[in-house]
Amino acid sequence: MRGVLRFLVLLIVVLAIAYVGAWWYVQGRMAMAFRAQEHMLRQAGWTMSHGATARGSSPLAATYSVTDLTLSPPDRGLPTPKITLPSFVMRAKITSPFTLDIGLPLAWHVAMSQGPAFTLQFTTISDQYHFDPNALLDHAPDPLRSGTLNFTGMRIDSADTNFTLISLASLHTDFTRNPAAGRSDTAFTVHETLTGLALSPIFVTLAHLPFDGKLASLQLDADFSGPQLPPFTQSVLTPQTAGVTTNPDAAIAAWQQLGPAVHDWAKGGGHGDFTLAVDLGPLKAHTHGSFGFDTTVQPAGKATLVADGVGAFLGDIANAYPAAVGMISALSAQTAPYMSKAPSDAQRLTVNFALAGGVLTANGKKAADVPPLVWPAPAATPTK
Repeated sequence: MRGVLRFLVLLIVVLAIAYVGAWWYVQGRMAMAFRAQEHMLRQAGWTMSHGATARGSSPLAATYSVTDLTLSPPDRGLPTPKITLPSFVMRAKITSPFTLDIGLPLAWHVAMSQGPAFTLQFTTISDQYHFDPNALLDHAPDPLRSGTLNFTGMRIDSADTNFTLISLASLHTDFTRNPAAGRSDTAFTVHETLTGLALSPIFVTLAHLPFDGKLASLQLDADFSGPQLPPFTQSVLTPQTAGVTTNPDAAIAAWQQLGPAVHDWAKGGGHGDFTLAVDLGPLKAHTHGSFGFDTTVQPAGKATLVADGVGAFLGDIANAYPAAVGMISALSAQTAPYMSKAPSDAQRLTVNFALAGGVLTANGKKAADVPPLVWPAPAATPTK
């Protein structure tokens, strides 16, 4: 009996030591991951600073925390945001050791390099990433498999006046990744739902915005397939391209950088499907389709657009902007052939688009010629 008791005590001690070692190891991996991401961001031109870092002390979760984290993307010729988070916490619970929870604060500070400052307020926020256990333990370079981001009650307030500029009721985003995908396998999926976007009433009044400056909902689903992940899905935050603005020079530079990798993905059979739904004022629109590339590596695809309330939607825009009445009338005339009666007897817009051989068709009739896509040449390999 005493021998059994000694064995059990010894077993418990060994398991406790093993757990403490694993717990310390996981926290070390978190610290290494944070420093690696910091290095990548700096290499990509980001400015990053932070305060004290610390490992956790709770035996129920491995944690690594950072205080006063400040991030600023590369300056690309337009006002650049400087984002400050009072805290940033990485956490893996004992009940889900291969799920990384990112603890984000409910208040962020954003200061523009050439403009005002703002605060971002959230009611709730959750950010999680799931890793393949085998890939993670084998130190594989790409162990991330899926993730989710959810928040509710977001407000963007002026830092000086606490005046709410934009509010958002909720945002839900989730993605999955399969780095080992083949030609016919799904490599990346993203699903995003946004609800209750509203601009400040003062903006609505000053700019005469229709629909009270509100977007009821926006939903996007997209799947990418092919023998390798497209370059824009390689990570949650791609340091090489994050921070690209609408500056034309920056857009060209991003295309020059990403284009060759997209071309390789296209040549390897890259293709996908998408769904987009919008609820804006009287407009209820839904489109779904597929995209890919032909044998000459030129874009090809098809999509179906169904929209209710188009007439009222265009009428609201015309009432808000009388100068646009002529353009609205022309647009109404162009969409007239695609109108039909919905089950509710209201007018419904239904258009089946197809792109093939550089020709865009709508309901089987030619709509436009599409110029060929010119792929950028791969960057020259530096000579020694």
